[in-house]
Amino acid sequence: MQPTTQTRTHARGFSLLELSLVIAIMGVLMAVAAWNLIGGADDAKIQATKASMQTIKNAMQTYQVRNNSFPPSLQTLIPSQLQQGADLDAWDNTFYYQPNGKPNAPKSEGFTLISRGPDGVAGTADDMDIWIVLARQAAN
Repeated sequence: MQPTTQTRTHARGFSLLELSLVIAIMGVLMAVAAWNLIGGADDAKIQATKASMQTIKNAMQTYQVRNNSFPPSLQTLIPSQLQQGADLDAWDNTFYYQPNGKPNAPKSEGFTLISRGPDGVAGTADDMDIWIVLARQAAN
């Protein structure tokens, strides 16, 4: 008696339904990853802008100690204390700068430095004022 061998009538592989399901799952995962990367880029730009503002603040204070006043513009600091492009935030918008502080502000806040934020529009919720940023950092 000879052993019998069974032959398969179905080929091995994936069905169209299984392949479609895998492609759909991969699409969802890629969409979630892209969404997270975009959000991370915005957070990185916010942190970079805050760091730039801190650098400008330090340069302002150095200028103020040497000259007994704050510079008339950010461009005054560019060749000597700041690099070219330091007057731009992470979204390539120029910082709003005034050598005078806000009314009723403490003497230590002798100038105004504001980034218009991601939307580039002044007076919106995403604006970053150096003094508010520093106060929040100190509170954390």
